[in-house]
Amino acid sequence: MKTARNKILVAIDFEEQSINALEHSFELACLFEADLVLLYVIEVPSVIGKLRAPEDYLKKVIAEARQKFDELEALAKQASCKATVNASVRIEKGKPYERIIEMASDLEVLMIVMGKNSTKTAGKPGNFIGSNTMNVVREAECPVITIKEGTKRPGKFSKILLPLDFTSQTKKQVQKAIEFGGYFGAKIFVLSIVTTDNKVTKLLKQVQVNQVKNAIQKHGVRCQTDLIYRKDESVAKMVIDYSKKIDAELIIIMTQQKKSIVNFYVGSTAQEIIFNSVKPVLSIIPTAVFKPGIVTSMVDPLGLIKKQLNKDNEPL
Repeated sequence: MKTARNKILVAIDFEEQSINALEHSFELACLFEADLVLLYVIEVPSVIGKLRAPEDYLKKVIAEARQKFDELEALAKQASCKATVNASVRIEKGKPYERIIEMASDLEVLMIVMGKNSTKTAGKPGNFIGSNTMNVVREAECPVITIKEGTKRPGKFSKILLPLDFTSQTKKQVQKAIEFGGYFGAKIFVLSIVTTDNKVTKLLKQVQVNQVKNAIQKHGVRCQTDLIYRKDESVAKMVIDYSKKIDAELIIIMTQQKKSIVNFYVGSTAQEIIFNSVKPVLSIIPTAVFKPGIVTSMVDPLGLIKKQLNKDNEPL
């Protein structure tokens, strides 16, 4: 019996950032032996529905869909040629982030790949930036890779930056790094940022970092660690600057859903990394899963990864 292939969902809006995201998805499709699903969502402004008769609006939507389908079909053929994988087109109507999440769930995709602009405000309807991007990142049940417009397509993701805050969810973040690192044959750079001068805290962080390194290496993935001290810069800026320093090709961060308690790499810090990084960012929520069967082993760094709170009741 023929087994089902993995699928990667690529959000398309025909802006530069989404076409760039498609280019990056070629490499991912090859590495994971996955088919590409190109999704274009036609967003319906509420005011249009009120001003136009349903049949008139339906004609407009159909005409637009046909035009976009022709363009997407051309992109799909291009993707199939470059990545030697199958690519299909889906055109849906609704709110972009809702349809992206629903489609990802229905198709049980391996991951979502989407582009993002260099600005935080959408220039016109349909751009997958701002609230659309963040809603997908927060709510998708699978990993989400966001790629900034103009980001150079890597030959392969050979250097992965893994900034760790050592909360209770760090284990899953390390797991995903091992999964991706193993598939890409990449070297993982573990980064921890110390925000206090407390000697005990510094020592504990160093022990935790070393423990993670050992666990990663046991899975046959190369690893290098670094412990740096925060001064006046934001954590996000330090992570982004470090990614440039080592010429990372992917940053893996852990996020949480809307109703969860905000921690070190969530909220404004996570958003700053996602929006400002010139490197692709892989975001994972605690409940996100990689498709069963993709990996055969996981890591548990000997119980050292647990929630550590400082005097302000914030994760260190």
